[in-house]
Amino acid sequence: MAQLLRAAGNGDLEKVIELRGQWGHTNKKGESALHLAVAEDQLEIVTHLVAHGAPLNLQDKKNRFTPLMLCLAQQPPHFLDMLQAILKGKPDLSVVDSAGQTVLHLAAQYEEPEAMDIILRAKPSVDAADAKRMTALHVAAGKCNVELVKLLVERGRANVNAVDAKGNSALHWACIANGDDLVALITYLAAKGAKPLQNAFGNTPLHSEAMHCESDSAWPTAAAAALSEAFPDLAAEVNKNGLSAQQTFEQGIDAEEERGGARPPEKAPTGPSKKPARDQFGAADAGAADNAAAARAAAIARTKKKTGKQAQSERSALSVYVIVAALLAVLAVAYSMLTAE
Repeated sequence: MAQLLRAAGNGDLEKVIELRGQWGHTNKKGESALHLAVAEDQLEIVTHLVAHGAPLNLQDKKNRFTPLMLCLAQQPPHFLDMLQAILKGKPDLSVVDSAGQTVLHLAAQYEEPEAMDIILRAKPSVDAADAKRMTALHVAAGKCNVELVKLLVERGRANVNAVDAKGNSALHWACIANGDDLVALITYLAAKGAKPLQNAFGNTPLHSEAMHCESDSAWPTAAAAALSEAFPDLAAEVNKNGLSAQQTFEQGIDAEEERGGARPPEKAPTGPSKKPARDQFGAADAGAADNAAAARAAAIARTKKKTGKQAQSERSALSVYVIVAALLAVLAVAYSMLTAE
């Protein structure tokens, strides 16, 4: 088995063909020959393995990544070509990793529109939900990535009103993300039929904007104005604490929780409101940040390992060069002394 994995990683096609009987085997980490070929950017090996029936849905033990998922997570130089090569073998696109995410979720997570376009051509289940009931559209909206959202809605026919385990829709996630393209994303989703749903805490997307906008913002923000223009009755909606979005903003609330004793102010001030400084991140922000950090760590782990090996190899080569240079210098001095005599 070790011979096969080494051959797959090194691009030794002849040896890989010779060891065909082991293609379905995995090492202690759950990695197959196809995993190793993907990780080491061996496009020829990947193409041959897929074309000749190598198993495509084996999952490693750490992240439960299939070779297709690993390709997206690691993103070697030829990863787009590899995606297309693996997809020709018709892998199971409903397979999920350790977080319950499909390969389409990962394309959104890593913000790869070309990869997403390639995957969508294979007709995956666009509204498949992960362990937190988030769809790829939620992930893309949570990145505030208009290009990805458009691909999922227009090419994939994603449900713009799907909600996650906490009742958050794509509009909620867009406002939680609070990215540069938020207004454009709100306008687009509203035009595609998105509704201003209330989540499990009774918060609308306008409440999410109030909680996650910049702390030095004035109300209404540009995003709040866009939401109010798209949904004129939204400003009057109150959450389970009896607070409107503006009242949430004015009280500096940035975490979604039922507060029981919370009451709206007796009289709302006139004119633009300023938001009090916040002393903590919102719960949704922290969760999204943790997820992104974990996913990125998994993606670059092997790359760091490879870089470390490469650096070690370069240092070894440099050491040999220094030693050889020193010997040559000594010989030159000795020769000079002999000829001088």
